[in-house]
Amino acid sequence: MDIEDTITAKQPYAGVPSMDYDEAKQEKPWQRAIDVLAKKGTHLYEPVKSVPSPYILLLLGFYLLLGYCAQLAEDAMPAVIRDKDIAVNNTNTFSEESARRYLNIILGDQPRVAGTKYHLEKAQDLKKLLDDVASKASLPVRTDWQFVSGDFWIQFKIPYANVYQNLSNIAAVLEGDSGFNPDGSTRESLLVNCHYDSVPYAIGASDNGIFCAAMVEVLVRLSRRKKKFKHNIVFLFNGAEENPLQGSHGFISHPWFKGVTNVINLDSAGMNGKAQVFQATDPRMLNAYGHTNRPAGQSVGQFLFSAGVIPSDTDFRIWRDFGNVQGLDIAFVKWGHVYHTRNDRTEHVKPGVVQCAGDMLLELIIRLSDDDAYKQMKPPSSAVYFDYMNVILVTYSDNAAYVVDTLVCLFAALSILYYVWLVGFRTSTIQELLWALGGRILCTACGLLAVALCTALMVATTTQMRYLSRPWITVAVYWIPYVISATAAAHLFDSWRTEKTGLNRSIRASQASTATRVLMLGALAALLGTPDSAAVRYLLTVPLLFSTGASFVLLTLLRYFRLSGWQHLLMEVSLSTPALLFVFPLALRLSALLVPIMGRLPNGQPDYVIAAASCSLCILTAVCVSGVELLFSRRRLWYVAGAMSAVCVVIMILPFSPYEENGVAVQRHTWFHSEIVSYDRNGSVTERTSGVLVTKWDTHNVRSAQEALRNSGLNERDLKADCERHPFCDLPLYRPRSGEYLKDSLFLFMEPPRKFDHSLRVTSRTCVGDVCKMQFIMTGPPHNTLTIVPYPNVTLNGWSFSSPLKHSSFHSNRPVYLVTHSTATFSPSFEPLVFSLTFVVPRDLQSQPFVRMSHDAHKLQEPEGFTPAFERLMESVPQYFNIAPSVCFKSNYEF
Repeated sequence: MDIEDTITAKQPYAGVPSMDYDEAKQEKPWQRAIDVLAKKGTHLYEPVKSVPSPYILLLLGFYLLLGYCAQLAEDAMPAVIRDKDIAVNNTNTFSEESARRYLNIILGDQPRVAGTKYHLEKAQDLKKLLDDVASKASLPVRTDWQFVSGDFWIQFKIPYANVYQNLSNIAAVLEGDSGFNPDGSTRESLLVNCHYDSVPYAIGASDNGIFCAAMVEVLVRLSRRKKKFKHNIVFLFNGAEENPLQGSHGFISHPWFKGVTNVINLDSAGMNGKAQVFQATDPRMLNAYGHTNRPAGQSVGQFLFSAGVIPSDTDFRIWRDFGNVQGLDIAFVKWGHVYHTRNDRTEHVKPGVVQCAGDMLLELIIRLSDDDAYKQMKPPSSAVYFDYMNVILVTYSDNAAYVVDTLVCLFAALSILYYVWLVGFRTSTIQELLWALGGRILCTACGLLAVALCTALMVATTTQMRYLSRPWITVAVYWIPYVISATAAAHLFDSWRTEKTGLNRSIRASQASTATRVLMLGALAALLGTPDSAAVRYLLTVPLLFSTGASFVLLTLLRYFRLSGWQHLLMEVSLSTPALLFVFPLALRLSALLVPIMGRLPNGQPDYVIAAASCSLCILTAVCVSGVELLFSRRRLWYVAGAMSAVCVVIMILPFSPYEENGVAVQRHTWFHSEIVSYDRNGSVTERTSGVLVTKWDTHNVRSAQEALRNSGLNERDLKADCERHPFCDLPLYRPRSGEYLKDSLFLFMEPPRKFDHSLRVTSRTCVGDVCKMQFIMTGPPHNTLTIVPYPNVTLNGWSFSSPLKHSSFHSNRPVYLVTHSTATFSPSFEPLVFSLTFVVPRDLQSQPFVRMSHDAHKLQEPEGFTPAFERLMESVPQYFNIAPSVCFKSNYEF
């Protein structure tokens, strides 16, 4: 017996009633039964032998094993179904073997960047593939190749007008009973969307070839049916999602979009694992998705996406905001390291991944297309949804969430009252519970402080983001330090309180668990009063529900039986497992999502972001097992904690690299071989600069490029003055969202790139009073950016684009307007962009230039245009560099 047991034996908690009853009372049997149920045994204050402290390692090992099993369940894939295993007339079975054949046709062997020749060739192959499916179909299948031009305002962090010309979309319609209108437009239809284009220098097997191939296989299977579905099914293979989101916007004007009532949007931010729902605006479709095999989705993902934590977007924004169509957004999120890199290749797609995605898609489409409920469009509606171990998808409305969360709060409150009643309704019980509540807060604070100190030490002495190539490091450097510190604080606090109360070990452990439920109840109640929190409240509701149910069972057992320390521990472990099987998969998914994102965020301190996320998940996990640590003896506990700490410290200081030479964790780079030329109003060159721009992608890549190119003999340009003088530092701008980080980029002087045709000129200029209108014609490659900055006292008050006239940012208190332009289908000669701008210009300024305009002309995915010097520069860098190189001419004009 250790010291706290001796203290407990000497200071029993007086006043706990006995289960003995008085025979002389002559009670009836039913009265005696009630009396037995209502009373508590004297064993409640008897000493409980502790579990030896070294066994805490066994408990930790069990929890790690449970997490590993959760990971295996997350990664479990169905067996691959081959063509020979499916009868010809089988219309309800998906074949990965067939889908992979279609995948190879869709992908080819090169990136399919919109506007390039290879993109056009693969569009032709895709159209031919769909035509072949239509010719062999039992049901009517129509196909179309849409060419469309347009523009729209896209509300990113730096918003801009997004202009497209000659855009390609390939579509097929499996005709249902709803059919077509006389004008060729569709009646009620389900839209299923993927995109077949890719970013430069990435094959795009997962983003988004897998889903496009799955759609073809689903179309093949469903077209062999004998009976039509109730609704049409529109399969859209859009050709310019990466531009971004232009293909979906162009399809809104297609006649086949007219009858669309719901959408299934398919995309990817990673590879492998199960595709997950991460946005939903039609709860009816969530219910249908929940009946598919292996459903996966967490509404917290939708919250993170809408909050801008995830630095990307999907066509779902277009369907929702411009098409007024609701539905589901489904994507791969694991293996985010390969997203938009050279490693997004078919050889990295694991067996069963396509089968799993295809099984889900086929079953979901069948359910939706034969349901009369989807004849009518519904207004957008949010919902709470989460899956449990990919077995069941729980979903309910935001209004229902208030009821559910409130009931769970009441249930938790009852468990707290049950504990108080069991120990005794007295002031001392409440006081000790409040002390325990303070102890739980202290434990959490100590855990957070330890992780903060460890993170600060690692940031100061090691390389950040080492977890990119070894995700397990997060457990050793964030989770375990939190657990060690919180456990140590719990035992120190418990030792102090035991000397004052004499409560036995089981009661103290239950008291700590009860205090945790008080804190969870308070946090959940606070969130109930917070608007738009339903999508995240379930993160507290579900663990609180599980832990409350477990507490009723355990407190009842403690009431009627004297449990030893080992028995109590085994009961705690058994009862906490269901809650942990909810928390561990959630932690695995969020970690798999957030860790790779750090490799594509120009954040200066990514380790602190991952530390904060890890601590949040640690706290959520601790809720499920709170108090269990008090069942262990304090004797030798410090040796155990010290040994674990030593292992963690060693891992913290090991010089792991964030990137892998031949692995999937690469360092992202975008290099622009550029020439920047400024002209005066007469067209004379006033300034000319050429070199290589290395844009900032993560916390390391600019510094890595500086180190790799140190011996290149190229001089670095000081960007500070240019960033103060000009918008976006007078550097090439391809994607506006990268503009805010251009000041942290690297520019090395070198010879100019190879010339190609590009120009921006005024074709007419007229002024009536204070209003001046200028007509422009822009020629150039498939991708261009225009930056428009009116001079002081001049206002831009109109343009010929259909997008609303809005500024994108400010520079030196002057509005800056951005327009991106894409010719999204290749042709031997690209059609120029003709547009007009209208200004309000005081008459005394009309004889002078009153607007500065920059034309950034980008050639993407054309390595044959690189100069030998640029090629040598790229070959001199480490292999883990994932470079997306391009050629850019930036021309600054005064008009």
